[in-house]
Amino acid sequence: MTKHKPLSIAIVGGGISGLCLAIGLLRHPQFELSIFESSPAFIEIGAGLALGPNAQRALGLLSPAVEQAFWNLATGNTSPEFSKRWFNFRYSSRGGQEDSDLGSIENQSGQQTVHRAKFLHALASIVPDGIVQFGKRLVRVSERGESTLLHFADGTTANADCVIGADGVHSNMRKHLLGAATPEAAPVFSGIVAYRGLIPMEHANEALDKYAHDAYLWCGDEGMVMSYPIDSGQVLNVVAAHYRSSWDEGAYVVDSKPEKLRKDFESFGEIPREIIKLLGIPKAWALLDHLPAPRLYSKNIAIVGDAAHATTPFQGAGAGQAIEDVLVLSQLLARVHCIHEIEPAFAAYDILRRPRTERIVQTSREAMELYTVTNTTEKWKQAWHGRMNWIWDIDLEAHVADALTMFEQRELGGCSCRMMDGSVQPDI
Repeated sequence: MTKHKPLSIAIVGGGISGLCLAIGLLRHPQFELSIFESSPAFIEIGAGLALGPNAQRALGLLSPAVEQAFWNLATGNTSPEFSKRWFNFRYSSRGGQEDSDLGSIENQSGQQTVHRAKFLHALASIVPDGIVQFGKRLVRVSERGESTLLHFADGTTANADCVIGADGVHSNMRKHLLGAATPEAAPVFSGIVAYRGLIPMEHANEALDKYAHDAYLWCGDEGMVMSYPIDSGQVLNVVAAHYRSSWDEGAYVVDSKPEKLRKDFESFGEIPREIIKLLGIPKAWALLDHLPAPRLYSKNIAIVGDAAHATTPFQGAGAGQAIEDVLVLSQLLARVHCIHEIEPAFAAYDILRRPRTERIVQTSREAMELYTVTNTTEKWKQAWHGRMNWIWDIDLEAHVADALTMFEQRELGGCSCRMMDGSVQPDI
């Protein structure tokens, strides 16, 4: 009597979701893990990454090492009285109300952010050598019976029992899963352009005074400006966003045009215009998201994170949903011991995660609308009262338990690997 041979799991994409998934699966000996990353090394944009209370709890449930990596790098609001605040909101206009207070939103931990590139490298240090292969740009996927063959641009291939696409907003795994010609396969322009940048804190302090130390979001005409400290308060992270009817620049990230940048925010008040000046000539990003996918898996292939449900950043919830995905999927796969159990695990993941993540994408777009139309305190309070609670206050233990129940209901009756008592039938 021998045990089942290890199942090979290929993770396409070595970003935050791909690394977190690998870390969540490392302790399970029934798997042989490989990560295929298209870049020649771990590369992330040097920007802030915000994780809400739900994502922070998900990290702890996923892996104590991942949770510790986050808190080693996390930066919150500097002012003690703002320690629980997500954002201080202000309405900004050069005409009439120069800069008026709209209120604030609080949660259990306030605004907690990390430097994205540093967090990625901290995660990479947890993954053992030999698991990640660089320079592996996926170009084609072939399904062959119970296994999947990945074809890379360098001419090499890799075979796996199970493939999980964590390859971001322009995911090739998503295109394979949904069909490249379907409207849901590729991301769509949200109608919003973002300008991102990092400002050294000494410059921010000089120009912005108290506004440099905590998380602020200025609402205004057709746009918004948000800023918060990262990297132990050494840097101010800025995202300025504005509506645009179309994007015909070719690439999705281009050098911004100074005159266009100034025009987009000329109606804002003094402080946000100072922030825009400090950005210099930042990159302009076409903000993309996904139309709802009809499914997040097929047979032994699944997608997670931005590959599954890319969203705009206006609730600070995109990365958190990727981590929730990974938590649920790693817990489901931990119960998998033979190849026939993979599809029921993916089906449970799809049923549980797809509705929540679709709602995140939709409400993020709605949040941007609220940032650009709310100009009185009373309207703001009505629009935002309790709005974020369903994201932040999810019972993740119950969420995972629901997924496991779905898996057991689907799997026990249909897998020949299981004995009557649910234990695994060994190979002979």
